[in-house]
Amino acid sequence: MPPIALVFLGGGLGAVCRYLVTTQVGARFGTVFPFGTLTVNTVGSFLMGLIMGALLLLTERHGFVAAGPAKLLLTVGFLGGFTTFSSFSLETVTLIEGGSLFYAAMNIAANLGLCFLTTFLGLGASRALSAL
Repeated sequence: MPPIALVFLGGGLGAVCRYLVTTQVGARFGTVFPFGTLTVNTVGSFLMGLIMGALLLLTERHGFVAAGPAKLLLTVGFLGGFTTFSSFSLETVTLIEGGSLFYAAMNIAANLGLCFLTTFLGLGASRALSAL
């Protein structure tokens, strides 16, 4: 499959999943704070670490020849469509402009802290699974 088609397919699926997750999280926890965006960014960061770690391991240990196409489909495409840094940025600016500086600061801290942490956790999980 051509690289552009892999990115297109993955991106479309990721965007649909983002929509489903953010609407469900918003319905459950409300929309005063952007929990839906925080959720997809956190889950997406974990998946980025897990997928990249697994692809690296498969390539190094088993000569996985489809690592390039898999990376395009899963990380550039799916996770590119699933995670929402632009939404995070807009929601933070909207909170600031609305005078909700506390929620804006919480949004920044939670997204950065959780996303870095879950990326490390994803990489660690892929490495732990490789030891099995």
